[in-house]
Amino acid sequence: MLLNWLSHQELLMGKSIFHRAFNNPFLKNVSTLALGTIISQLLLFLSSPILTRLFSATDFGILALFNSIAVVAAILTTGRYEFAVGLPESDQKASKVVGLIVFLSFFVSVFYLVVIIVLKNWAGPQMAHNKFLNLPIAYLVPVLTFAIAIYTALQYWNQRFKAYKIVSTTNAALVILGVILNIVFGVLGYKKFGLVYSLVLAELLAIIPVAYLFYRAGFFHISKPKEYLSIAKEYKNFPKYMLISDLSLTTSQQIVPIIFTIIFNSATVGFYSLANRMLKVPSVVLTSSIGNVFRNDAIDIIRSTGSCRSLYLSTLRKLIFLAIPIYSLLAIFSPQLFILIFGKNWVESGYFARLICFSTIFDFLAYPLSVLFYVVHRQKMYMRLQFFNMLSGILFIYVSYWLLKSAYWSVLFFSINNAMFSMLSLYITYNFSKQTHSI
Repeated sequence: MLLNWLSHQELLMGKSIFHRAFNNPFLKNVSTLALGTIISQLLLFLSSPILTRLFSATDFGILALFNSIAVVAAILTTGRYEFAVGLPESDQKASKVVGLIVFLSFFVSVFYLVVIIVLKNWAGPQMAHNKFLNLPIAYLVPVLTFAIAIYTALQYWNQRFKAYKIVSTTNAALVILGVILNIVFGVLGYKKFGLVYSLVLAELLAIIPVAYLFYRAGFFHISKPKEYLSIAKEYKNFPKYMLISDLSLTTSQQIVPIIFTIIFNSATVGFYSLANRMLKVPSVVLTSSIGNVFRNDAIDIIRSTGSCRSLYLSTLRKLIFLAIPIYSLLAIFSPQLFILIFGKNWVESGYFARLICFSTIFDFLAYPLSVLFYVVHRQKMYMRLQFFNMLSGILFIYVSYWLLKSAYWSVLFFSINNAMFSMLSLYITYNFSKQTHSI
């Protein structure tokens, strides 16, 4: 009788916990953002064994180099004004921030194209050694940076209204389309640059639905240059501080393929990039969604109470619960998993993955919570933190290569450096969460 009563009570408690979790706004929003990403990343993971048999490590290395250059360039394209889209109380004013981003992105991308043309055609033998500029895909960098800038700005517009279903669906569609195009180009025999063509074409096509939704909402209009200038001045702290901090952060994340292309070869870059790509699947699925929801909830809570310590600790506990088991298991079994899934030719990626796991655990914890730097207007501090992270990361790669002549040691020391800065970021943002702020 007592056992039956206890079983009944446990069942009721389980239902109560499930009901609270299902109706928790934070968890619901994270789940909505993550669902589409989970589906798309699952497809990306499932397609990778096919892609590793259609494309070589060198092909993946070319993709990694192209993507790294384009992503770093994209940071400069918008001036980071996309983070200001959610700040104006007026939707009309927020739409002008989006217009400013489009305006900036177009002219900066044209500038990139002119620079590439000049370097490729008129710089002469001085640039002959540059492996990237000698590739025909160099001309596609401005196209991708422009597409990334517009797509990102419109997604921040959707997040302003907490339209997480739209964000989730379109992000999933982007990845799914990219995977399909990868397979199509591979089957058709476009081996060397097929992965790059797929990336650029998918990003361009992904703009169409989000741009249509923005237009249908009635906010699409062209303002006078004076209005854009006024918006740019009002939110000048974003390019003033975040530009350098985010450029430093992104460079520190993307610098390995660029440096490895210089000191090693494209095949080594390909092995590293596959490892990094696979390890980022859990991070892409979860941390971006958690970070977006945490940012919006932190803004609301700070506006009403002044601090967000409880929200911060609650989010950190969720991240720890997810990160430790995932990356601990991957660190142990990654070489065997890479042989099993991708084939014996990719075992080197498995060893890279084991080294990358060390820093990825701390990145997983720190990245979503780092948005607090922006929320409490401490962009300058974050700028300095990421700048020194970038410099020390580059230094670690080169020193370890100079002393040990090994890509593995370079990746290990680079991972240690990233882990230290992630822990420092966590310490700082936790202190921010305890303080009283006004937005």
